[in-house]
Amino acid sequence: MKRRDFKKIYLVLIAISAGFAAAFITAGVHSLFFTLLPIMAFGLGAFSSWGWGMLNGFLVFLSYTFTLSLMWTGGGPNLVYPLPYIAAFVTGGFSLPVIGALASAVRKGAGKAVSIIALMVLVIVTGWCGYSAVTQYGYYYQVAVTSTEDLKNLELYLPVGAVTGVPYRDLYRQPFRAAPPGALTGNFTQELVDTEYGTMLKLAIPDLHKDDVPEPRYTANIIFWQKSAPRQLIQLMPRKDVVPVNTVSWQQSFGPVKTAESRVIERFQVPVKITADKPAQVKLTCWNRTDRGEAVNFAYSRSDPYTERINQDMQTGDEWTFVPVEATSVMRISGISD
Repeated sequence: MKRRDFKKIYLVLIAISAGFAAAFITAGVHSLFFTLLPIMAFGLGAFSSWGWGMLNGFLVFLSYTFTLSLMWTGGGPNLVYPLPYIAAFVTGGFSLPVIGALASAVRKGAGKAVSIIALMVLVIVTGWCGYSAVTQYGYYYQVAVTSTEDLKNLELYLPVGAVTGVPYRDLYRQPFRAAPPGALTGNFTQELVDTEYGTMLKLAIPDLHKDDVPEPRYTANIIFWQKSAPRQLIQLMPRKDVVPVNTVSWQQSFGPVKTAESRVIERFQVPVKITADKPAQVKLTCWNRTDRGEAVNFAYSRSDPYTERINQDMQTGDEWTFVPVEATSVMRISGISD
């Protein structure tokens, strides 16, 4: 076998190993190591012909994506399900073979047009990988009420989401409406009001929606959602009796890399009041969530939402009730699937 053939085999093995190692570093250390992919494709392509550079760029993508899929699925039949691989390739993975193919031109002279294009593509893809790997924040607040009684003129006084201790008013200015008809309550008003416990969210709902499945009940469902938000947690206020917990409920790992984890952060209590046209038992559920996520590959992400949840059966009336809240975070690595 010729020396040139040995070199090609070595580069192929390096491409596969590099993709494998980069996946572990990105998932286990920091998502910004995602930017290694176009740099490795370029480096391998610079020592190859355009054809072998394209192959090595593709092998970097494939070994990297396969390793992340193994972390996500844990193995089994889902590991070879093609949709996540196709989605990752179409949404940006194709750029790695392109960079690998173009990189050989740089070795032949950086002044040539193809070399300039190769460097531009490298900078653009690396920049995009770096941008998508930075953690993006979003805010989500949902209230659901269920009762066996047909209640009128329902008023809810709820803790408000606050950022650094200040009520975050922007979240409540535009309720989320993009849902199937009947899925969300449309006839209601919202405002932030001053109470004896501080600023609270007041929701006024004239009528509840009747739902006959699986048995007659009356419901309301309201969502406020801001998909791009400040890089800070939004937390329910006012609160009292805060008890730090910081306990892992469950965890999954792939080798040294933690791929999924559920953690209880803290527990506390918040004041709530619900009034209506008559006394009745209602079930109140409220989610206050900070979405946090970053890309670890093309069409693969790591999410770690922080959620504060109220889940309480209570009586309508003019009295305040302090209800328990549990704050949790759930981290996982995942790709696009069916």
